Amino acid sequence: MTKKYKDKAIEFEKKGLFDQDLNEHRYDNALRIDEGYSYLPRKISEKIRRFLLIPAVKFFGKIYAFFAYGFRIKGRKNLRKIRKSGAISVCNHVHEIDTLLVKLALGGYRTYHTGSFYLLKKGWAGRIFKAGGFLPVGESVRDLENLQKTVGVLMKKKKIVNFYPEHALWFRYEKIRPFKTGAFRFAVKFNVPVLPVFIEFRQTRLRKAFGLQKKIVMHILPPVYATEGGSLKTRAESLRDSAFEAMREKYVAVYGKEMVYLTETAAETGSEEETTVQTACLRVMGCRRGQET
Repeated sequence: MTKKYKDKAIEFEKKGLFDQDLNEHRYDNALRIDEGYSYLPRKISEKIRRFLLIPAVKFFGKIYAFFAYGFRIKGRKNLRKIRKSGAISVCNHVHEIDTLLVKLALGGYRTYHTGSFYLLKKGWAGRIFKAGGFLPVGESVRDLENLQKTVGVLMKKKKIVNFYPEHALWFRYEKIRPFKTGAFRFAVKFNVPVLPVFIEFRQTRLRKAFGLQKKIVMHILPPVYATEGGSLKTRAESLRDSAFEAMREKYVAVYGKEMVYLTETAAETGSEEETTVQTACLRVMGCRRGQET
């Protein structure tokens, strides 16, 4: 993380603005997804493009990820537990190419990825994104209904749809930020498990000696299932909390320390006081529950 983004992340963390982007986005060159946009490839040209793109991404992506970041995957055995069902995967949104990393870990053809609509650009960039399995999340009710129908189709086909429940990308940020509930509503609605995926940044002596960025290790955690009974809202929130706790525990295990956030008080007084993640989550989720993705 550059100093600019690191300082901004510290500022946002102190204020509890965990779902705010560290950088600005362009909307003027985004592809419109209203007026009957088709989320899945339907034309012959689209299917051919996807057929050719995924193997290339898998081959060259693995080479790039390994040599650039020492990329490793742990917990592949947990994919066997969802072999006979669809799944919603959730990952901490902390790297510029984390979508590629998720696809390499969970399967090129099987995995689809959600993201903000403005990331789907006009022209060839948009065509390549779509071929790779990108599912844009729009702002209107109609857009969200179309996305929901698409996710339902993919779940019946035993696919994996990945969400970033933290919403915003924070470059190389190691802590887990509070989750929004949207992804977990899909899991409850379609009766599929949630597969937590945790990105770890690991420093090694060799990479430090050569001034390289930290190594990336992706952990595929055991699937989490919704509780029986209760409203969709209640079950989704419970599932969200279970997935968050699983990823928090993995954070503690790999970094060897408890996960804490800076408090607003620490920002104002300049003290070293910190607050537990549970307190921060209650504050953020309670105040921002209406802004779910």
